[in-house]
Amino acid sequence: MKKILTAVSLSLLSLNLAWSQYTLSGTITTEQGLGVQGVYVSADPSGTIAALTDADGNYQLQVPAGSNVTIAPFNNMDPLNGVSTYDYVLITRHIDGIELLSSPYKIIAADVNNSGGVDMVDTMDIRNLILYFTPTFPNNTSWRFVDKSYVFPNPANPFAEAWPEVIQLNNVGSDMAGLDFVAVKTGDVNGSAFPVLTPDTSFLSKITGHVFYDVDENCAATPGETPLRYRSVKAVGAGSTFYGVTQASGFYTIYLPQGTYDVSIEQPNGLWHACNGTVNGVSVPYQGSATVDFAEQAVQNCPLMSVDLSTWGIRRCFTSPYVVEYCNEGTETAENAYVEITLDSFFENVNSSIPWSSVDGHTYTFELGDVAVGECGSFQLHFLVSCDAVLGQTHCSYAHIYPDDPCLQPSALWSGADLLVTGECAGDNVIFTITNQGEDMTEPVPYVVIEDIMIQMTGNDLQLENGQSTTITAPANGSTWRLQSAEAGHHPYETFASASVEGCGTNGSGTFSLGFVNQFPLPDEALFDDIDCQENTGAFDPNDKTGYPNGYTASHFIEQGQAITYRLRFQNTGTDTAFNVLVVDTLPEYLDPATLRLNGSSHPLEYDLDGHGVAKFRFPNIMLPDSNVNEAASHGFVKFTISQKPDLALGTVIENEAGIYFDFNDPVITNRTWHTIGEDMVLEVTDQWVFRPGVEVQVFPNPFETTATFRLKGLETNAGTLSLYDRIGRRVKSVPFIGNEITFNGSGLAKGMYFYKIEAQGAQVATGKIMVK
Repeated sequence: MKKILTAVSLSLLSLNLAWSQYTLSGTITTEQGLGVQGVYVSADPSGTIAALTDADGNYQLQVPAGSNVTIAPFNNMDPLNGVSTYDYVLITRHIDGIELLSSPYKIIAADVNNSGGVDMVDTMDIRNLILYFTPTFPNNTSWRFVDKSYVFPNPANPFAEAWPEVIQLNNVGSDMAGLDFVAVKTGDVNGSAFPVLTPDTSFLSKITGHVFYDVDENCAATPGETPLRYRSVKAVGAGSTFYGVTQASGFYTIYLPQGTYDVSIEQPNGLWHACNGTVNGVSVPYQGSATVDFAEQAVQNCPLMSVDLSTWGIRRCFTSPYVVEYCNEGTETAENAYVEITLDSFFENVNSSIPWSSVDGHTYTFELGDVAVGECGSFQLHFLVSCDAVLGQTHCSYAHIYPDDPCLQPSALWSGADLLVTGECAGDNVIFTITNQGEDMTEPVPYVVIEDIMIQMTGNDLQLENGQSTTITAPANGSTWRLQSAEAGHHPYETFASASVEGCGTNGSGTFSLGFVNQFPLPDEALFDDIDCQENTGAFDPNDKTGYPNGYTASHFIEQGQAITYRLRFQNTGTDTAFNVLVVDTLPEYLDPATLRLNGSSHPLEYDLDGHGVAKFRFPNIMLPDSNVNEAASHGFVKFTISQKPDLALGTVIENEAGIYFDFNDPVITNRTWHTIGEDMVLEVTDQWVFRPGVEVQVFPNPFETTATFRLKGLETNAGTLSLYDRIGRRVKSVPFIGNEITFNGSGLAKGMYFYKIEAQGAQVATGKIMVK
């Protein structure tokens, strides 16, 4: 028995040794001592034992006792991170012997082509990357790593012997710490790279490619053909989708796990198609790459101008800016292009970064000349916001760019009708004018008039001939009034027309309502139109995020399929200049990353899209002054529009926030925006008018599904009537009642808003609104 116990004990001891694990840990930092987050660290070639460094650059690996391991850091993401023309200059000065790089790590960073030396070929690789001629360093990875314990025998020549990029351990028999590395960003010799890399643990492979305008239509790249910027590419495989976007060079990179993918390109408009828009079965090996190019061709030769009007904010009594950005998104040069900017009437003392050619009232015309395919440009306007404006008042400005003739043949089902809605404050009235600028309407369309958040009038009989107009009048009572009509069916670029009037007349408090204009979408769906409506502000959060339309009520309701425009603002409120700013927005799962469309920005930027939908907006060398030195110049912003994924369920909540990095500081996290997908969004039914003194009317539940109770407090009647009317005033139900309460049965009524009227002995007691849900 004693021998058996000994044998069992020895067996258990052997099993314990075989199963025990030890922890290997270390830190990866830059030469400056900053922890590098997101470095992939593996202990075996297969990657089965691996970890990512945390925000401080720390990692931990669990390895079996007695194993032989090779600890290898790796990261090949974002080669342009920290690389600029300043690095080009410093490396050139080093080569010329004017100013030598001061450390072996900087010299390793300067060896861009991985040749074991620093020469002009390295500067050419940097130049090609900066100019987007190449998407990566052809012969090097984005980051290199050096065992921190290694001492260079000749720091002025780190290539004298091979430095250790891994740490090898044999027969691991205990926990080990201090297995540290120095991270070297290839091409960055001035230490400006962001040390936040954040790849997925399995994003070690990649798909790269080139997107270009295939003018000769041979489905292959020909020297001189135009690269196409900001085209979204996606790779779908094994239940996951990964995204990338082309840069100015036309190159894109998608980091993803090894596997097989279907790779496709998103078309920006109907003027483009690819030789092969989807390439199926693309095989990507572990830590390897595959190449998928897209030759884009013209469906029709035609310019397509787009324009955007953006600002970080409007402050009353202060000078405020607008940035006007324009692009030719078509397939042919736009000749003699020009843009008209109509500024809000409260904007005074206007000046601009380029001269205007004419001015008519508040409308300024700017000549742009010929705009080539894919060419973009921008200019700024500055103006004083009048102190006569009420704090919080909405100011709307308009941009329209020419040429604006749509080239694609519209649907044969479109009548050619094109509606325009305008609104004006005229004495005691708000007057909306609806004009048909196109051909005769062949069928009527619906319209709705909204007071603040309440529907006050609807109709389904709007039908106008060519050039015909009609007016609809509302009282100038201080409410914000909005008229919205559907466009004629199959309209090529618009689904609705609308106008809002704020600040006409006053309410019972002597003021007017504010904050309602941006709750609903603006009528600027066409690329050649843009409307910007901003509420002027006093003090505000300098780093924030806003989604437009804001959405209706506290739930921020928007319609299914409504695109969202996000504006991210930032301000340097520190004590020194911010050299670089990075805005990172991990897009919510309910939005389609492939549809992201960059609208405008305060400064030149680089936009990229990676992973499952992480948008990165980098402002390199922005040199943003701190607000104490130059408050006006300390602001910045970026604005983009993105579509919902198809068929989102009603009630879906789309939440979004972003992180803003100023140089090497911790990120500033913005407020969280949210929108709720709904229908018949104008649901507020609290408005009620009681015409009998001392009487209170209670209606519950409201909204209701089958039955609702109406209770009259302070009134008994032996001859009462409850009548229900639809939105266009037709009586749909009338029920007599006795006493002070009636249970109303709404079975058979369609969902939506209704108006009720209560009468007693033939006299009107109360009216109000009720919703069937």
